[in-house]
Parts: sequence; structure tokens; C-alpha cells
Amino acid sequence: MKNIIQEVKDEFEDLKNISSMLEKKTEFDAPCPSGKIEEWEKTNGVKIPEMYKSWLLLTSYARIMDGRIELFFPEISTPDKEDVYIGSLGYGSDSLYFSQKTGAFYAIGDDREEYEDFLDFLTYVHVTLEDEAEEEYGEEWLEIYDEKFGNE
Repeated sequence: MKNIIQEVKDEFEDLKNISSMLEKKTEFDAPCPSGKIEEWEKTNGVKIPEMYKSWLLLTSYARIMDGRIELFFPEISTPDKEDVYIGSLGYGSDSLYFSQKTGAFYAIGDDREEYEDFLDFLTYVHVTLEDEAEEEYGEEWLEIYDEKFGNE
């Protein structure tokens, strides 16, 4: 198993920090053992994109902002194994997938929202948390964040 991709780790830490400031509860479970990931890939004949593997090696389950965003261990959702279900958005109204054929990440609800890659999706999560922080703390939220966590 490869090491955790640094950009994913950095984003994970920043999301944890911003989430800890918010009134809406966020939970990050323990990391997923690499053996479980390898076994799942072998059993299902599906390669998990490296960025998502990195995420799983940081947390096996994330429930962000009272469940507005959830990320979890992959589930096969179609018989051809094309769509792999990895989360939900909008308190469960939209489902998040990756394509095992193309590696693309996308959410399906009323519309289909495509992400360049998993980091692009994490940017969406980050912006969502920043918007919530600004709603709770006003424009000073970033100063409060920097004071609490240091400006890295």
C-alpha cells in the first residue's frame, strides 16, 4: 500500500480543524486498515483511486456538519461495478460515487455534479465548511481560525 498522498492529508487536517469550530457536529472515525482496502479491491475486482485510498487511510467514515456530507468505505452499487458508492451529500439527497472505469468522482441527485478528482471534491467540502464558518462567525472567521490553529 502506498503512502498517504500529502495533499489529501493536508486537506483532511484542515477540514477537521474548520469542522471543530462549527456548531454542527462532525465525526471522523479511525483510519481504515490498509489490509481491508486491499482485500476489498481483490474481492471486488475494483481499484479504489489513490486519493480516496489516502482518505480511507485517514478515516474510514466521516460525517460532516450533522451528516450534510458523509464519506464511507466503498460499496458496489451496480452489477457491472461501474459506479462505486462512497458517500452522500445534502443530508442523503445526493449520492457520491467514483467510476471504477474512469476514476471520475461525481454526485447524483436532481442533477449530476462532476468533480475533477477527489481533491476537487474535497475543495467543495472545504468551501462548504468555510461558508458555514462565515455564517457562524462572520467575516472574522478566518482570523479566529488562524488564532486557534496557526497560519500554516
